[in-house]
Amino acid sequence: MFKRLSSQERAKLTPSELKAYRFSRHQSKLMKDAHKVAKIIVSSVGNYSIALGFALKFVNKYDKNVKALRAAKDAVKLFKLKRVTDAAYDEFMPKSVAGVPAWAIKKDFSRAGAKDILFFTIKSEIISETEKTVQISFDTKNPKEDIIDHHKTWVAKSILAA
Repeated sequence: MFKRLSSQERAKLTPSELKAYRFSRHQSKLMKDAHKVAKIIVSSVGNYSIALGFALKFVNKYDKNVKALRAAKDAVKLFKLKRVTDAAYDEFMPKSVAGVPAWAIKKDFSRAGAKDILFFTIKSEIISETEKTVQISFDTKNPKEDIIDHHKTWVAKSILAA
């Protein structure tokens, strides 16, 4: 792996060395992105190695899409393209957590709270129950934070997954 070179050092490289340097830097960026995505999805997959495999496939597909947009010189679509981690949140969004559909979680919580519940829930339990609704508590631990958050919400029994 090449170290990061200054512009003066890059100017001294031969064309083949420069191509190898750029390829190495690009591969390094892809791996860093893949590890970021793997950290996001590891809680839903359960195993970091498997999550990294899914993340590598996703990041390579994302990179091919970016290259195609650059080749087509489609600046509008490139501008609208989400960052790789935001695209990964959309791609790997679970359908439900503890039987509560993702759309209900997004409706009841802020964007950050919903993201924590959907991707980083470590424990969920029913606190109380009425004839038509249940109160559910979600305990989440986001890897970026070192605390456990507690979220509670009431959910209609009619929308809970079996």
